[in-house]
Amino acid sequence: MTIKEQILSRIRRSKNQVVFVISDFTDLGSPETVRKVFLQACISGDLYRVAHGIYVKPVMSQFGIVPPSLEIIAEEIAKRDHAQILATGSTAANLVGLSTQVPMNLSYLTSGSTRIIPIGNRSITFRHASPRNFATVGKAVPLLTQALKEVGKDAIGDNELGLIRQFVENHPEAKLGQDLLLAPQWVQQIIKKALKTKI
Repeated sequence: MTIKEQILSRIRRSKNQVVFVISDFTDLGSPETVRKVFLQACISGDLYRVAHGIYVKPVMSQFGIVPPSLEIIAEEIAKRDHAQILATGSTAANLVGLSTQVPMNLSYLTSGSTRIIPIGNRSITFRHASPRNFATVGKAVPLLTQALKEVGKDAIGDNELGLIRQFVENHPEAKLGQDLLLAPQWVQQIIKKALKTKI
């Protein structure tokens, strides 16, 4: 098969809503060659361009293309750029469960560059942060920290403590004893209170 046929074959065999970037196919051809095939795939309907350098195998509904979640796109952008990301603001609060409001626009701290990626009428914001934000072993404590910063310590009641405990229980891989030491003192106190234990 030609390089074009190999790339299209891999795309067509993949699951719907899988996100692709140029580097996913550089084992088959040069970045420029892959880019040209992606352009042709967009014309044929095999791919849909959601942002610069970010493509997806589309799912069609009666209303048109169903885009993948912004969370998946954010993760793929981070993987492409070899960067670490951490949800912040209302994005973190929603992921932890401290907010039921699904944010229209997502926000992340990143070890990469600061920028805003428009996705249709929504956007993903990446804000460069210092390495200490990514110094933890697990992801649960830093995500909780960002969520609590968004909500504010004065807004934490019994219901919120229960949600925090549930979040931790759903993430058994969380390195609490180790990572909690890197969180602000007031965040440590809230998490400990939620777990009703001294870590």
